[in-house]
Parts: sequence; structure tokens; C-alpha cells
Amino acid sequence: MITSVLPSVDELHSDTLTNRTVVVIDAFRASSCIVTALLHGASWVRPAETVSEAREQSGDGILTGGERFSKPLEGFDLGNSPADYASPAIRNKGIVMTTTNGTRALMKASKASDILIGCFLNASACARVVQSLHRDVVFLCAGTRGHFSLEDGIAAGLILHRLSALDPSLGVDDLGRALLHSWLSCRSHLWETLSQSQSGQRLIGRGHKQDVMDCLQVDSCNAVPRWKEGYLTL
Repeated sequence: MITSVLPSVDELHSDTLTNRTVVVIDAFRASSCIVTALLHGASWVRPAETVSEAREQSGDGILTGGERFSKPLEGFDLGNSPADYASPAIRNKGIVMTTTNGTRALMKASKASDILIGCFLNASACARVVQSLHRDVVFLCAGTRGHFSLEDGIAAGLILHRLSALDPSLGVDDLGRALLHSWLSCRSHLWETLSQSQSGQRLIGRGHKQDVMDCLQVDSCNAVPRWKEGYLTL
């Protein structure tokens, strides 16, 4: 198996997707929210590219969630905090989600053979599913407005570390190897490292310190969302 890492969604080109598994990582916070929602009983999550598209898809049994530039959206049922998606109110509901970076990455990756959602919360489970698919894999870091985000890269490094334990012959590109070593160097002080990242500082500055803490709970669940016909389910 050959693995590669793309530092932001703008680096993704359609020829990268052929016969590959794509793991979409938006650790702060879309990936963590999607994993949390499905873990807590949501029927499905469907990404929407625009706010208006998400509003149009709302209806009976369907909730809306997301953000723009880290701020909640007026009239939406849910924001972009993992705690929002742990509520009993989401059980057996569909969720239409639109976010600044994460849902854009999902839409761009939609033609891949398989699409998984990865983050710190489900790293080991994600690695196991990747291995079971027996395809080369692309880790797509959503990034922030076209730029690399440290938390996405470290999460990719963590999943690569778990995957390399399952497959010692794993091929890793140079960026992936750098991120794997970055994970190993900061795993004992993950909060101290990523609370100082640009995204971490921005979220904490806007009162979302708990979100950052919630997103950094390594291997706290086994839920691995998988894309099928426009929907993310377990």
C-alpha cells in the first residue's frame, strides 16, 4: 500500500483519486463533528457546499449544522462544536452540514473509490478500515482557506503511525513521513502543541477552548464515517 498526504484541499486534482481511498481530515472541527454525530446515533450526515443549499435541504427529521469562518450560522440547528453533535436530539436524524473547509474537501473528493472521515478521535479505527480496503490511500488535509493547518497534518501523522503498525511495508511519501515524525514528537504534549496552532489560537480566542480539547481525544471512539451516494454513514 502506498500512502500520500495533500496539505490542503487546493492540492487535490481529479487524477489523484483514481482507484484510491481518500481520508478527509478537518480535525478542527468538521471531521470531529461528523464522527461524533454518527457515534451518537445520527442516521447520516450530508455535506452541502453552500449555506443556502443546506437550508434548502432542511425539513422534517433533518437538522442543519455548520459554520462560516468559525461562527455559527443564523437559523441552523447546530453549530460546529463536537458537543452539539453529542446531544440526544440528533438521534435518528439526518444532518445537512456546511463548513468553511471540511465540507468543501469532501465535495472535491467525492469521485474517489472510497472516502473516509478521519481525525484524532477515530485514528486507530480509521487505520484499520484503510488497511481492509487494500488500496493506495490519499490523506486529504482540509486546511484553512487553501493553507495547511497543523492539526490536520498531525492527525494524518497519527493515522499513518497506526497504519504503519498494521502494515510494516507501508509506503509513505515525504510529507507523510514528516507528519508521522511530527506526531511522534508531540504526542505526549498534544494540547500544548495544537492549542498554539493558528486554528487553535483562533478557536480559543473565540471562546471555543472546549472544542479544541474535545477534538484532541485520541482514539476515543471506533466510528469511521464512510461516503456512499452523497451521504456519510457508519
